[in-house]
Amino acid sequence: MNSKSRTYFYFLFPQNKLVATVLLMASLSFMSCKHQQKITLNNGKCILDFKNSKALTANLKANEFKFVWLKGKLSAESTIDSTTNSFTVSLRMKKDSVIWMSISKLGIEGARVLITKDSVKFTNTINNKYFKGDYTYLSKMLNSELDYEMLQSLLVGNSVEFYDDDEKIKPGIDNCQYTLGTIRKYKLRKVIGKGKELKEPAQSIYMNPETFKITRILFYEFNPGRSFDAHFENYELKDSTQLFPMKMNYLIKAQKNIKIDIEYSKVILNEEQTFPFKIPDNYEQIVFKEKQ
Repeated sequence: MNSKSRTYFYFLFPQNKLVATVLLMASLSFMSCKHQQKITLNNGKCILDFKNSKALTANLKANEFKFVWLKGKLSAESTIDSTTNSFTVSLRMKKDSVIWMSISKLGIEGARVLITKDSVKFTNTINNKYFKGDYTYLSKMLNSELDYEMLQSLLVGNSVEFYDDDEKIKPGIDNCQYTLGTIRKYKLRKVIGKGKELKEPAQSIYMNPETFKITRILFYEFNPGRSFDAHFENYELKDSTQLFPMKMNYLIKAQKNIKIDIEYSKVILNEEQTFPFKIPDNYEQIVFKEKQ
């Protein structure tokens, strides 16, 4: 698994609650499709034409979500172990430039986030505190190589890691869906069933065979036993050309069990946006200390 894949995996297990609040908003989805696969049935059984990894990754890349500006609103419910919280998020983006979020609960803004290619800023409007730093510090804290491209891809659902080294990705068919993975399906099942360990984390993407939209993303790290399982549904047409999953849920198993349910109420493309962000003079700076 390459560095992008590792970043994607470790990115899902933030150790700091403040950063976690920001990262929980990452929405994964795959968009527009121009080529459709014909599904045939044999005695009620789904039969798909087998496609190699190069063809599948090409379909994913061809159907990446394309935008210049994005504006969205979503509701989210997160459960960490037995504690549940619900909140709403207003999201604005300019591709390859700015990511802006306003996080609210009961109509009261509790946090505002501004992310650019070289900085990450966060204000806690409830406690009058702020964080300002760069990716170097966050990467050390998260033990991964973190950059703007990864954040942007997570928020719009464009996977980047599969296109760098597709000859190492294994294609497959499972439950009438195409799959791409770093390990073949039968081997993964065999390893999990016998309780054995793999040296590298395993990951798989499941795709709708008619639209090549992602229906599921699964990551599994055998040591220390962490997993991330995401499901995407309720695709709606946006901007007359692109499909967007209006509903998604994530299940994260690590030191804490985290369940996140997200439902979009609005997604608007390519309307110019503003990104208001200001750190008041009376706000106290949050300083994270590295573990020794």
